Amino acid sequence: MLLEVPKSVEGTGPTLSTLVEVGRIVESAQREGPISLAEIARRMNAKRVRHSTIRGSVDFLEQLGFVMKGSKGVLWTLNRDRKFWSTARRARKL
Repeated sequence: MLLEVPKSVEGTGPTLSTLVEVGRIVESAQREGPISLAEIARRMNAKRVRHSTIRGSVDFLEQLGFVMKGSKGVLWTLNRDRKFWSTARRARKL
């Protein structure tokens, strides 16, 4: 199956609004470089979010290809630039 619940998700998992909020935080921080899970929690509107919920949200966004996780934190990788994608479509196939 292409889309599965990450193994880090406990119970029912994060809500859609939590996924969107985590995604917005990471995307807005893309110029800063990788952002830690603790920093994501600090920037969230809800001040009492479990670490496992944030980790599950990041794992799901990684599965979708929106972010990458590394030793220094989470980095937004989705490119929305139309010029980039039009050039990529015209590029020679490997």
